[in-house]
Amino acid sequence: MDCQQCRDVVSAELDGEATAGEAAAARAHRAGCDACRAWAGAADRLDRLARVRPAEPVPDLAGAVLAALGLDPVAPPEPAADGAAPELVSVPGCCGAAPEAAPEPASRTACGCAATCGCGCQQGAPCRCGQQAA
Repeated sequence: MDCQQCRDVVSAELDGEATAGEAAAARAHRAGCDACRAWAGAADRLDRLARVRPAEPVPDLAGAVLAALGLDPVAPPEPAADGAAPELVSVPGCCGAAPEAAPEPASRTACGCAATCGCGCQQGAPCRCGQQAA
């Protein structure tokens, strides 16, 4: 397979028109051809840009959800002047909250998260919030 044939197959792959044999031959060619690897990468990026668009704006429902749960909304932190990541804040009653607002130990999981935590540990996923059991 020469470079032009490879590029034709890459284009066909992006359109879902290449056969399995053509795709395999093009992959084999790209394995040894830097120019075709670069061309295929650029074609893939262009294809994604043409097919993917920004998400439509959606209303911010965080305040309404927190109010429905009886929690006060927490204002987002102001961006740091130096561009550093903002310090994370916790909703009262959730992981990392001030001790006076934290749930009783009986309502915490084995990793130390509040029973209301949304880090995934309630569903058996590894704890993502960094809370450690005492």
